[in-house]
Amino acid sequence: MLNSKLVTFLRNFARHDLAQFRKYIVSPFFNEREELVRLYDLLLDAELITGNASDVDKYALWQGLFPAAAFDDVRFRRACSDLLQLAMDFTAYNQYTSNPTTGQVFLLHALAKTQLEKHFEGVLRQTELIQEKLGQRDADFHYLSYMLHRRRQEHLEHVSPKKTSFEPIEKADFHLDCYYFTKKLEHYCDSLGYRNMVSASAEVPLFPGFLTFLAQSPYLAEPAVKAWYLVAQMMLHPDEAHCFQDMKSLLETHSASFQHRELQTLFIHSMNYCIDTKINHGREDYYGELFSLYRIALNKEIIFENGQLNPHHYKNIITVGLHIKEFAWVETFIQDYTHRLPKSDQDNALNFNLAQVYFYQKRYDRVIELLQEVEYQNLAYSLGSRVILLRTYFELGEDQALESLIDSYRIFLRRNRLISKEVKQQYLNMLRFTRKLSQLAPYDKKGIEKARQEIENCKSLTGKKWLLEKAEGMG
Repeated sequence: MLNSKLVTFLRNFARHDLAQFRKYIVSPFFNEREELVRLYDLLLDAELITGNASDVDKYALWQGLFPAAAFDDVRFRRACSDLLQLAMDFTAYNQYTSNPTTGQVFLLHALAKTQLEKHFEGVLRQTELIQEKLGQRDADFHYLSYMLHRRRQEHLEHVSPKKTSFEPIEKADFHLDCYYFTKKLEHYCDSLGYRNMVSASAEVPLFPGFLTFLAQSPYLAEPAVKAWYLVAQMMLHPDEAHCFQDMKSLLETHSASFQHRELQTLFIHSMNYCIDTKINHGREDYYGELFSLYRIALNKEIIFENGQLNPHHYKNIITVGLHIKEFAWVETFIQDYTHRLPKSDQDNALNFNLAQVYFYQKRYDRVIELLQEVEYQNLAYSLGSRVILLRTYFELGEDQALESLIDSYRIFLRRNRLISKEVKQQYLNMLRFTRKLSQLAPYDKKGIEKARQEIENCKSLTGKKWLLEKAEGMG
C-alpha cells in the first residue's frame, strides 16, 4: 500500500500544477535527488495521481526506482515522505508568488540595512506601482503597506541616521492601524455570526467605545475598515437601514478594493441581512433590495467562481426576480447566464426556469412544451417540474390531466425513499388542496371559504401562497 498522504495531497493538484511541480522538482535548486523525480514520474504513469487507479503496488514502484536493489521499506517510505515535503514546499512557493508584492517586501527587508540606496528606492517604487495597479485596499494591502513603510524607515535610519523624516513611520503606523481595525472587526462579526448559528460563541471583545471611535476617525474612509464596520452595525442594529444601503453602495463602488473571496463574504453578509433580518420577519419590500443586491453581484462578478455561476445563487436570483414580477428581466437573465452554470446543470436549468417564467406570464402552452424537456433524474427538478405542471393544468382547467397528475405524483412521493417524511407531507397536502379547489363549484362560497381557512391553517404545505391566491380568486 502506498503512502496515502502523498497520493491524497497530489490528487488535489490541478493538471497545470502537476506539470509545474515536475519542473520544480527537476530544478537542482529545489531538489538534487533524482529518485524523487523518478518516483513522481512512476506515480503519473500508474495514473494514481489523476484518480484513474485506486492503488499501486509499492514493490513495483521500488523496482522502477532501484531495479538492482532489494526492497527496503524504510528507504521507500522516506522517499515518499520527502516527495510529499517537496509537494508542500511547492504549494507554499506558489502561495508566496501569488501576490506580486510579497516577494518585494522580503527583498526590501534584505536591502533595508545596506548602503544600496538606489537599489532600495528602485524596488520600493516598483512595489508601490504594483500595488497601485492592483487597485486593492483590503486588509492585506494595509499589512503590506505597513511592511513597506516600516522597511523604508529602517533603511533611512541606516543610510542617514542623523536625517530626520517622520513620514515613513507615520504611514507605517496608519496602515498597521487599518489592518488591525479591519481584522478586529472581521473577527468580531464572525463571533456575532457564530452566536446566531450555534449555542456557543467565540469571545472577541471590543475595547470600550471602539465602534464610536471608528465612526469619528479617518480610518472609516478606508473601504476595508468601512466594510466590516458596516457589517458589524447591520448585525448589532438591524433597524438602522442606512447601514445596509451604505454597504450596498460600497460593494458597487469599491468592489475593486477587495480580493474576490472577501468580496463574496461581504456580499453574503448583506444577503443574509435582507433574508434573515428583514424578509423572514415580514418585510416584503426587502425582496426588491435583495434583487438589486444580486444585480450588483452579477455586474461585479462577485457570485462567480472561476467564471462559473453558483447554481444556488442562480436559483435564488430567479426566485426573487419572479417574486417581484421582474419577468422580462428574469427571462433575459436565464438566456444570458445559464451557460455559465456547471455544464451538467445547464439544459435542465434552462428548460425548468424558462417554464417558471412562462407560467407567471400565463404562456401555458410553452410551459408544458419546456417541461417535457426536463430530465427527472435530479430530485429538485423532478419535484419542481411536477408542481409547475400541476399549476398549469389547474389554470387551464384541464381537470382530467390534473387528476391523473395528482394520482401519479402521490405514488411518486410515497415510493421515493430519498424524500423526508416532512417534505413528503408538504407536497401531499398541496396535492390534497389542489384537488379540493379543482372540485369546488364557483357558487359554493361556503365550501371555498372553508377550503381557504384549511389552507391558511395548514402548517406543512408547499405552494401555500399560490393556493391561497386561487381560493381567494374563486371566492
